[in-house]
Amino acid sequence: MITHSKLATTDAMQADVDFFHEAFADWLADPDITVACGLWSDGAILELVPEGQASLLPAAYDGCFTGVRELRLPKASHHMHIDFGRIHKLSYAITPSVCLEFRPSFEIRFLIVGPGGAPTNKWMVSMLLSRPYTENKLDTSQIQKFLNRAKKHKSLRPDLVELSVDAHVQNSSIGTEILTLLPQASVGVDKTHDWTAVLATWITPEPAAPWTIEPHCLLLLHEALALKDASLVIYREKALIEFKTEKLGGLHLYEEDGHTSWQIGALDDHHCHLALGAVTKVLFSAEPVSCQGGGLNYTVWFLTSGPSGNPYRRDGYFSVVLNKPYEGEQPRLELIEPVIDLYRRFSTEAYVLADSGFLQVMSDGPPGRSSASSANHA
Repeated sequence: MITHSKLATTDAMQADVDFFHEAFADWLADPDITVACGLWSDGAILELVPEGQASLLPAAYDGCFTGVRELRLPKASHHMHIDFGRIHKLSYAITPSVCLEFRPSFEIRFLIVGPGGAPTNKWMVSMLLSRPYTENKLDTSQIQKFLNRAKKHKSLRPDLVELSVDAHVQNSSIGTEILTLLPQASVGVDKTHDWTAVLATWITPEPAAPWTIEPHCLLLLHEALALKDASLVIYREKALIEFKTEKLGGLHLYEEDGHTSWQIGALDDHHCHLALGAVTKVLFSAEPVSCQGGGLNYTVWFLTSGPSGNPYRRDGYFSVVLNKPYEGEQPRLELIEPVIDLYRRFSTEAYVLADSGFLQVMSDGPPGRSSASSANHA
């Protein structure tokens, strides 16, 4: 039996899938587009040049596989399967490309979710303008088409579409040309020569949280930092910073020359400053990870409304994680139960969420290490 909340979730997923399908098909009909699969940073990329002749077959499955589509090329047995159910964002990206001698490429990236449903900056498939330059000059008709279609898709689903322009592009001579075109495709801007103002029109802000003199996550964070055998973790590309919470001196409001920031840790010891006001949601998570030998990682995520620089999940600003939730194969209930209790006490707050793994633990109790690993592979 499908509950009302489950049905609502399914309907929302189907609406997202339908949008991504239509957006992909919209570009697929364009004869000047290249379809790319894979990331060059991973060492290989597959490119298809459909010349406007390819097609997406309709959905063949339902349930969690409702997003699976097949990309077919005429008179060719080669084809591609794409799961639009794993996409969370349609990202129009203007960024330097080695294939274009580091001039800007114009890409439509379908960003995927990662472990635990976390949004990431990675894409499984993208589409690129095949010929953005004519005789080494920017083909303004191609760029205008790219921007106008971005605007159209943004107007249809502002929550699912974004535009990003690499800083190197913004500061280049070609970037100046692009900027003269971009306002014509931006919402609410007629003429401007300011990148910040133009790109701001492409941002869909989340509903404003009630104003408070303190960040709304402050009390929850204070208690999360008091969890035993835990760490405060800040993860960025090629850098992971970990503070043992028992060695941090609590939360402090730090002020200097009229500037204020929240400081975690005592001033005369190891500490960090975090923009706690940027935290929009707190997510309690329990998911199997290799660093726990396949057991569950019990994590309290502090999330932002947009990218935070975390390669694991784009909205993951920082987290509080249990260090050793197992003794051998058995769960350490004295560590895990306080995390569950913390969620129960704050679960009525609108900004507090829990993923399916954490809710499963609350329902069935914390599993042993081998049980958690087996359930993950079932």
